Amino acid sequence: MAASDFDELMRYQNLMQKRLKKESKIDKKIELMSIINQLTTGPGNLVQKENIILEASSRGFSNNEIENYLIDLINSNIIFESSPGYIKKRR
Repeated sequence: MAASDFDELMRYQNLMQKRLKKESKIDKKIELMSIINQLTTGPGNLVQKENIILEASSRGFSNNEIENYLIDLINSNIIFESSPGYIKKRR
């Protein structure tokens, strides 16, 4: 195998790793949104942030992941913190 072939193979492998990592983040974000949907009750569509953290933790999320994904969902205008400690879905 020529050095250029090896370099090309390594470049391709790195691209695939980055893509898989990105897809994994998207999957985790979808799972967190599913948790929020399951926990949302009542006409106000409110859920306590602590309940989201507890449920996500029980499914293997780290606290850091939970906070980062919640921030991503807020920045994407999918959810918002309607009052301190409460998450609400946007319509």
